[in-house]
Amino acid sequence: MSLHVQENTNNKVDNQDGIVNTSEEIFPPLIVKQLSPPILSLLSKYSHVFSKNKYDVGKIRIEPTRINLTSDLPVSQRAYRTSATEEVEINKQVKNLLAAGLIKETDSCYSSPVTLAYKRDEMKKTRLCIDFRKLNAICKNDAEPLPQIDTLLDKLTNAKIFSVLDLASG
Repeated sequence: MSLHVQENTNNKVDNQDGIVNTSEEIFPPLIVKQLSPPILSLLSKYSHVFSKNKYDVGKIRIEPTRINLTSDLPVSQRAYRTSATEEVEINKQVKNLLAAGLIKETDSCYSSPVTLAYKRDEMKKTRLCIDFRKLNAICKNDAEPLPQIDTLLDKLTNAKIFSVLDLASG
């Protein structure tokens, strides 16, 4: 996971200024370069909103959302074939997610296969991916489309501070 905080002093973003880096060893150690005191104070004041490890991401406190489908037939796919090494890694990650309360066991008639995706820069590190393509194919489309990205970017023209959050998994 990484958090990039940049101050825009001349309406130009410089990727080398004010970067807060994190690493997986100590999650997230902050290495701060060239941040102004007000920004450091703000980050310190709200340090409780940053996760302490990759499983400390909080939980959504809303009612479960209903997914409207075009078919009453459940989508149930069998697991993909994996090597013994991949199976150990999948079981380890599932165990950690269960322990953190981020997922729970279910006896639903819907099931989608799990696979591992290797992180681009670090081919040994993986993240769990669930292949929901068959389920997505029978989901009704949302009535509210996402806003145009160009319109959102135009609203940032005179912004002074930019932040980028990068998720650790998923």
